[in-house]
Amino acid sequence: MLTVLALMFQTATLYADNAKAAMTCAQAVTIVDSSSKSPLQLTSQFTYLAMQSAKAKPGAGSFFDQLNALSEQVGKDAALTPEQAKTLAPLCDKRFPIARSPAPARLPSDPFRRDMLCFGTLSVLQGAAEEIAKAGSDSQLTKIRAALTPLTDKMTDDALKKRGLASDGAFVKALGDEMLASLPVGNPMTVAAACGVTLS
Repeated sequence: MLTVLALMFQTATLYADNAKAAMTCAQAVTIVDSSSKSPLQLTSQFTYLAMQSAKAKPGAGSFFDQLNALSEQVGKDAALTPEQAKTLAPLCDKRFPIARSPAPARLPSDPFRRDMLCFGTLSVLQGAAEEIAKAGSDSQLTKIRAALTPLTDKMTDDALKKRGLASDGAFVKALGDEMLASLPVGNPMTVAAACGVTLS
């Protein structure tokens, strides 16, 4: 009986391992915020935390392959209960304060790096917006596509070659590196806003 009581009153804790903690938090904050935030906001939070996990424990393939693998893994893992999620969410906010923060993001001062970050972030959000559009409104998707067009136009072969990004692999790696570098300054939604696309 005493053991049961001790377990009941144990303080919830996160893994010390940032890769595991980030994916636990991705699940926890999605559950906690599912009724109060938009699907794109939930995607932003989840993506940010998946990025933290990928940074802490790089896997095989490109950065974007790793994000997809982590998303699939969450679906296979045992789901947290709403009670567990509610207990863990404050710990997640303490460990990864930017994941749910609406504070403005700071973009790189270098124009090319800024364009790369905006391109990578909006491309990730575009995938989520396409799924959302299937179920209803396509207003967010329209905004993202409109913002991506001029960025895509800038990413010419010549422009990329000048930056040493002559292959698709080098370009994808540079995109991933830029997104990982943005972790201390904003989550996908706040980065998108800094890029001129307000999606809330």
